[in-house]
Amino acid sequence: MDTKECAASTSILYAPALIHNFFATPIMFSPRHAILLLFTLTCGCTAVKEARKAQRGDSLLFGESTVTARQAGLDSAATHKLSELEALALRYHPSILQARQATESARLQCRLTRAGRLPQITASGGYSRSTQNTSSQRSSEKMSGSWSGGIGLDLLLHDFGKLKAQELQQRENLIAAEEHLRDTELEVLYNLRNAFYERHRAANLLRVALHSEAQYTQHLEEARVMAEVGTRRQYDVTKAGVDLGNARLDTIAASNSLTVSHAQLNRALGMAENPPYEIEPETSYAPTKIPNPATLMADARENAPALAVLRAHERAASAFVDQSIADLYPDLSLGANFDLSGRGFPLVWNFSWAIRAAQSVFDGHRRTTLISEAVTRLRTARANLASAEQSLFLDLLTARAQLETALKRSEVARLVQSQSSENLDVVNEQYRVGISSSIERTDAQVTMTQAQSDVIRAYYDEKIALARLLRLTGNIGQQAHSQQ
Repeated sequence: MDTKECAASTSILYAPALIHNFFATPIMFSPRHAILLLFTLTCGCTAVKEARKAQRGDSLLFGESTVTARQAGLDSAATHKLSELEALALRYHPSILQARQATESARLQCRLTRAGRLPQITASGGYSRSTQNTSSQRSSEKMSGSWSGGIGLDLLLHDFGKLKAQELQQRENLIAAEEHLRDTELEVLYNLRNAFYERHRAANLLRVALHSEAQYTQHLEEARVMAEVGTRRQYDVTKAGVDLGNARLDTIAASNSLTVSHAQLNRALGMAENPPYEIEPETSYAPTKIPNPATLMADARENAPALAVLRAHERAASAFVDQSIADLYPDLSLGANFDLSGRGFPLVWNFSWAIRAAQSVFDGHRRTTLISEAVTRLRTARANLASAEQSLFLDLLTARAQLETALKRSEVARLVQSQSSENLDVVNEQYRVGISSSIERTDAQVTMTQAQSDVIRAYYDEKIALARLLRLTGNIGQQAHSQQ
């Protein structure tokens, strides 16, 4: 038996004398007792009042209802930065509120568990009327009344660590809920950045499509003029008209993609509207040197909240093993009752107290089986953590490879764009002097448009891959704060 258990046993031995001395003195109802009773009733009334307000929806929190563009400050055609949109998403997105309420629920569970260490006080009162007929006298319908009342107290004295293990479990559950909240915030930020980059990509691709359409319009006008003066055939005019029609179809598709990407950005913000605001170009830089996988994994082990959640679950499972073992021992508790009863006033009072120890002699091996089940839960929690680490390492390798690919593609695409621009200028001049055909001119323009689109796609693939890598290592939120 350790020191804490010896101290608890000593307090049990002296408890009867302490209780006798306490109740041997007259009980006086002082103003302090009235204040305590009033405070207890006030706390209960406040909790009920807040609960009724929540039922009526008088004080909705951010995320309990879909935010409007006016509430978010997005109802005008103003231009907003990424950091501003991130702040709005963290404030209004419903998944953030869900995670926060789960955290608050875990915190309340901690309070409920700690309440087991406090005394439980109950009060009762009643009045009854009944006949007093017996077999030795004649029955009568006459009834008499009696009064009764009492105050009871129950206090846990010692449970061999069971309540402590429960408190540790709830504390670890709270830590897991807090880390899940952080993980939810990271996911919201990542989804917002993804939608933000896709919105920029769609806008830039639309710009390229409009520029291409303008080029084909110019080609059509040049072909008409040259056909009128006899330097080109009517075929060139027809070909230029077909090319312009295809360019207009590409513009329509790009415009639709921009509309969809803008709606996806609004969804990432937690809105169900499509306000016509604008967004500023993203100015974050891509790393010139990507850390090696071992460095990324070490960073993720330290910062990734998903792993922190599983580590908290592992510690909670270990505490559940302690609780299951503590169930083998009895619970020692103190109970006291002060009762009043009688047919008239003054009522007769009685006082009783008892120390109780409850121990199951045989329960069909239930408690030993629970210990084995707790061990399996602990082993499962450890396996879940190991599996998550392996999956995370694979995701890090994939994201790192995607970022490297995007960086190389971006470099090659810029080179191809430069060459395509030079080739288009040459072909246009050759076409005007009759050396190149309309087909060669169209091919040069298509190549140029494709090169411009590839540069845009590679650039934003680079941004999205970097955001994914930061999300996996748990650093995307830190970067957002540094930008603000």
